[in-house]
Amino acid sequence: MVMVASVAAAYLGCMKVIVCDDEPDIRLLYRTAFQRAGTDVAIARDGDECVALVNQMRPGLVVLDLMMPRRNGFSALAELHSRWPSVHVVVVSAYASPENAQRARELGAERCFGKLEFLGQIPTLVSEYDSAA
Repeated sequence: MVMVASVAAAYLGCMKVIVCDDEPDIRLLYRTAFQRAGTDVAIARDGDECVALVNQMRPGLVVLDLMMPRRNGFSALAELHSRWPSVHVVVVSAYASPENAQRARELGAERCFGKLEFLGQIPTLVSEYDSAA
């Protein structure tokens, strides 16, 4: 299904976004907001799924949680930045402390947000990163 949606997005010229979070409600909330902003959205539940989807889709933006089971966001971020440095990654976390934000930036995140503040930023991010593609 992700492949079909990605083919449709490429045909329609939609920006592709991957939302990676282990919380189902957060994934649904962000997915809905990104779709309303006109993007094609794929979902990952942990860092391993995120890396696999980036390899498959080459999205314009990855929204990455930090604290997840199996593989956390820090580990995935390091690999994403190493393998695909042109992919834009923003970190969204309930643990958005200054220390975690600094570490995420050092690993390649472009921006860091708390989960509560992020939803209102989605239209602006879509506009910025869609025009950067």
